Amino acid sequence: MKIKDHFLSQEEFEIIETEIQGIYKTSPLPDDLGKYYESKDYISHHQDSGSLKEKVYKFLQKFNLNYKKYREITKYLYVIGAFSLVMVLVIGTTKNGAKRWIDLGMGMRIQPSEFVKLILIVVLSTLVYNLKIRNKISKHPWLSSIVIMGTTGVYMFLILFEKSFSNTVQIAIIGMTYLLVSELKFSIIALYTGLGGILGWFGVMKVGYRASRIAEHTSKEIGFQTTQSLIAISNGKIFGKFYGNGFQKYGFLPEIHTDYIFSGYAEENGFLGILFLLGLYAALLIIIGITLKKVKDLYAKYLLAGIFIIIATQVIGNVAVTSKIIPSTGIPLPMMSYGGSTMVAMMLMLGIVYNIIRTVYKQEMGNQLDELNEIDYMM
Repeated sequence: MKIKDHFLSQEEFEIIETEIQGIYKTSPLPDDLGKYYESKDYISHHQDSGSLKEKVYKFLQKFNLNYKKYREITKYLYVIGAFSLVMVLVIGTTKNGAKRWIDLGMGMRIQPSEFVKLILIVVLSTLVYNLKIRNKISKHPWLSSIVIMGTTGVYMFLILFEKSFSNTVQIAIIGMTYLLVSELKFSIIALYTGLGGILGWFGVMKVGYRASRIAEHTSKEIGFQTTQSLIAISNGKIFGKFYGNGFQKYGFLPEIHTDYIFSGYAEENGFLGILFLLGLYAALLIIIGITLKKVKDLYAKYLLAGIFIIIATQVIGNVAVTSKIIPSTGIPLPMMSYGGSTMVAMMLMLGIVYNIIRTVYKQEMGNQLDELNEIDYMM
């Protein structure tokens, strides 16, 4: 692979693999390597001018290069998340009966509940990690569970007032995930699961529009949106109608670009396209799972567990809704559904995953180098 130094020397180099698998070098080697580290043209090598650009670069670099840095700002993140949810209730805009967005002007809106999922994952990862290393979970299991679910409950309570039951359930699932990974007693987890089921039943059956969705789902007569979703999926058949040739997006299926994007995709790509898409999601989850098993850092394991659950929940939930397996509700399909907040939040999650994968890779390469050094020493 050939690259060019556009910033300093304008030289062209070739990247070639060394005798050690996974380690590369430039060819030919620069004549004067020192000038690359002295040059002010590289912001990563010169960060002392105090300009706004360099301050922003330093801030992002600090948290991008090491996922462990998030532990330092956990408290602030939690407060920011709670404050943003409160602001939704105070100044938020309403759409389709739900109050979930903050209008930023110039046609821009933000949905804090999407970012709160990531914030809660970071917060609970830090919380469980601190409880674990201080041996608090084994000594005070009930108190630890109350702290974990209390932290989760604040976000659940605020999001429930937005009339976003699906997001409330996702927040609850994140909280239950961290009860499981904290290795609390089965009786404690069973109790919270039972309480969650009871509260969920009341949250559905005692609220008019939610109860009507359950009634529609269980009745023989299928609702309009669900009907159009099933028509879109069935229209795709084996090979699909190909991109741009779907009919349901022309006013037949509401929200086809957001919550029902899977139906639109299925119509244009068919059964084979569905297998391909689900295969990509499965591959991503497998990669996260393998990394979770390999990584030694407990905090990284907790982060990966939360991200794994939220991606899996959204994929399964969206496909289940559009296929009439579960009642209609708003669940985005990761990296597919239209929406800036959803997309940015998911990209941030994947950025953390990549950061941890890079750490695991460095650990493995370090072990290989240690083995090579030991062999050289023995020889």
